[in-house]
Amino acid sequence: MSARNKSTNSATSLFTTNFSFWNGFVVAGIALFLLISPYYRALFNGYSYSFENPIYKALFFGLTLLLFTAVYLVKRWKLDSYRDIWAIIALLPPLIYWLSSFNPVSGYYANFMIFVIVFYTALFIAGMYFADSVRARKLIEYSLMLTSYIIVLSGLLNLFGQTYYPDALWLAHDGYRLTAVFQYSNTYAGFLVALFLASLYYASHCIRWQARLAHSLMLVPIWISFMLTYSRGAIVIIPVMVLAILPFLRFTRQVTYILYIGVSVLVAMAVLGSITTKADAIALLVQPMADKQADPISLFNSLPLQSWGLLIAASAVVAGIILLIEAKAYRWIEAKTTKLASHKWSFIAVPAIIVILCVLAAGSLLGSSAIRSLLPAKIAERFENLNFQQHSVQERFTFYKDGLRLSEDYPLLGGGGGAWQSLFEQYQNNPYWSRQSHSYFVQVLVESGWVGLTALVLLIGGAYWFYVRSYIRHHERRGSHLVFFIFSLALLMHSAIDFDMSFLFISSIVFLSLGCMIAPFSSTLKIPRLQNRKLPMWSKYVYPAVIGLTAIVLLVITIQNNSANQLYNQTMRQASQQGAKVGDVLPMVDKAIKRSPDQTTFSLTKASWLKQVYNSNKNDEVFTQALLTLEQAKKHDPNNRSIIAMQLEFYQLNNQLSASIELLEEGMNKFPWDIQFYDKAILAYGESIKEADTKQDTSSSTQYKARLSEIAQEVERRTAQLADLPPEQQQGRSFSLSEPAQESLQMLLASK
Repeated sequence: MSARNKSTNSATSLFTTNFSFWNGFVVAGIALFLLISPYYRALFNGYSYSFENPIYKALFFGLTLLLFTAVYLVKRWKLDSYRDIWAIIALLPPLIYWLSSFNPVSGYYANFMIFVIVFYTALFIAGMYFADSVRARKLIEYSLMLTSYIIVLSGLLNLFGQTYYPDALWLAHDGYRLTAVFQYSNTYAGFLVALFLASLYYASHCIRWQARLAHSLMLVPIWISFMLTYSRGAIVIIPVMVLAILPFLRFTRQVTYILYIGVSVLVAMAVLGSITTKADAIALLVQPMADKQADPISLFNSLPLQSWGLLIAASAVVAGIILLIEAKAYRWIEAKTTKLASHKWSFIAVPAIIVILCVLAAGSLLGSSAIRSLLPAKIAERFENLNFQQHSVQERFTFYKDGLRLSEDYPLLGGGGGAWQSLFEQYQNNPYWSRQSHSYFVQVLVESGWVGLTALVLLIGGAYWFYVRSYIRHHERRGSHLVFFIFSLALLMHSAIDFDMSFLFISSIVFLSLGCMIAPFSSTLKIPRLQNRKLPMWSKYVYPAVIGLTAIVLLVITIQNNSANQLYNQTMRQASQQGAKVGDVLPMVDKAIKRSPDQTTFSLTKASWLKQVYNSNKNDEVFTQALLTLEQAKKHDPNNRSIIAMQLEFYQLNNQLSASIELLEEGMNKFPWDIQFYDKAILAYGESIKEADTKQDTSSSTQYKARLSEIAQEVERRTAQLADLPPEQQQGRSFSLSEPAQESLQMLLASK
C-alpha cells in the first residue's frame, strides 16, 4: 500500500467516528438544497416582491435546519472550544441586523434581511457541527461539485440551443453573454472561477482514476463557459486565487496544479474561437427576438453537433493528458523536484514563477495586438479595455464612494436591510440606476453600519485564521476540505466588486463552506482552561435554547409572510381573469395587507385599484381610503418612489395643488437626480404663480418665482456636474427638462 493510501485511510478512520443519523439527515437536506435552489434564479434577492417566493421557501429550509441544529446540540453543547465560541460569534450579524431594524429606512426589507442573515448563520453553524465526520463532509463536497457541474452543463445546453432558460444568455450591447441560472454574467464568472480551481484540485489530488477523469473532463467546459461570460473582473481574481491556494499544496503538487491550469487553458483556447462563432450563430436561431419566441434546436443540428464535438474532444484531450501525467510522469516530476522541495524557500518558488508569468501574460495581452488577434474578437476587445479607466470600474468606484457617504449618516448600525435600494438615489453622484451596491461589504456597511461590518469581518476572518493555522499544524487532518476554502475565498473576493452575495445560492455556499472549513479541525480547537472549568448544568442549554427559540419565532413569521404572498398571488390571478371586478378582489388584498402590513407592494396594488374606482365615480370616500392606504404604506417605506408618485397622482386628480407641491419638494429631496420631479415641480409652481397673480397675491407670487429660480439653478448645477464626469463613465439616466417645463420656466422667469 502506498504512503498516500495509508495517510488517506488513517485520516478516514479518524473522522468517521462522529457520523450519525443526525449527520445523515441534515447533510441530505443540505445536498437537496444545493441541487434544487439554483433553478429559482439562484435565489436572487433583488429587494423586490417578484423575487421573494422562492426565497421564503429557502428561508423555511434554513430555519428548520437551525431548529434541528438546536435539538442536536441540546446534549452535545459545551463551551470548551474555539468552535463553540465562533458559534456564538456567528449570532452577532443577525443580532446587529435586528438592532438596525428598530429605526429602518425600509421596514419590510429590514425584517426580511434578518431572516436572510439568520439563514446564513444556520448554514455556518450546521457546517461546523455536522461536517466534522469525513463521510458527512464528503457528501457536502460531492453535492456542491455535482450541482456546480450540472449548472455548467445546463448553461452549455442553453449556449448550444438544446434548451431555453430565460436570460441564460444575456443580450448585452456587444452580443450575448453566458449567464446560466444566475441570469447575470459577472456572478456566473465568479462562480466559475471557484469551480475551475476546485476542479483542478480534485484533478490533481484524486486517488481513484475514475474520479480524476470525471473532474478533468469538466475543466474545458468550465473554462469555455467562463470566457463566454466576458467578465473582466473575474479574470483578475484568478491569479490572486492561485497564489492563495498554492501554499496549501506540496511542492510537486504545486507544479502539477499549475501544469494542469496551463494545459486546460491552452486546449480550451484552441477551440474557443470556433465555439464562439457557432454559439453566436445558434443564438440567432434560438433566442427570442421582437418578432419570434425562443425556439430550441436539436442536438443533431450541424451547429450544436459540431460545437459539442469540439468541446468533448478538447475535454478528452485535457483529461487524457492529466491521466497520462499522473500515471507516467508524476513520479518522475516528484523525483526531479525532491532536492528543490527540500529547500526552505521552495514553497514560494512556484508562486514567484506565477507572479512573473502573470505579469508577462498581462503585458502581452494588453500591449500586443498580435497576441490579442489570436483570440475571438469580442474577447480580445474585453482584454484590450482591461484597465482602471473603463466605465464599469469608474461606475463601481462611484457606487462605493456613494455607499461611504450614505454610511456617514448611518454610521453605527446602518439603515437596516434594503437601505441601499431605498437611499442610494439621495446620495448618488450621477443618475445611475442600481438597486445593488456592487460590493457585498459596502452593502453590509450600508445596512448594518460599521458595527455590523466589523462583526462580519471578525466571523469570516476568524474562520480563515483557524483553518490556515490548523492546516499548518495538523498534517494528518489535511484533505479535500480545501475545496471549501477555495469556493468561499473565490466567491468572497469576487463579491467585493460585485453583488454575487445577493444570490442566496452563492451566499449559502460561502457560509456553509466557512463552517465546513472549521469542522475537520474541531477537536483540535479545544481550550484547556474551558475544558477544566466547571459550569452550572443549565448553562449548556442556553445556546441551543437561544437558536431554537430564534428558529421557531422566525419560522412563524416566515410562514405568515409567505402565506400573505400566496394570498396576493391568488388575488392577482383572480384579478387578471376576464370579467373580474375590483369589489371582488379588494377584500383579498386587504387580507394580504393584514398578514404582512409592511409589504408595500400589496398597498400599492390596492391604491391602484381604488384609483380605477375613483376615476369612474369620483367618490370622496374612495379617494380618502386610497390616500390612507398610501400613508400607512409610507410609514413602513418612506423612501418608496412608487408610493410618492401614486400620492401625487391622487392629489393631481383632485386638483390639490398645494399638497402636490409639498410632495414634489419631498420627491426632489429624496430623488435629486429624477428629472421628472423637477419637471412637475416647475409646472406646479407655474400654476401656483398664475393663481396668485389672479388673486393679486404679490407676496405668494414672488415667493413661488424665487423657488422656481432655485429649482432652475439646481438643474443647471447638476447638469454642469454631469459634464465633469470622466469620459469613460456613463452618465446613467437622462437629466434634462422636458420642452413644456423649459417653456414654462422661461416664460415665468422672463415675467419677473
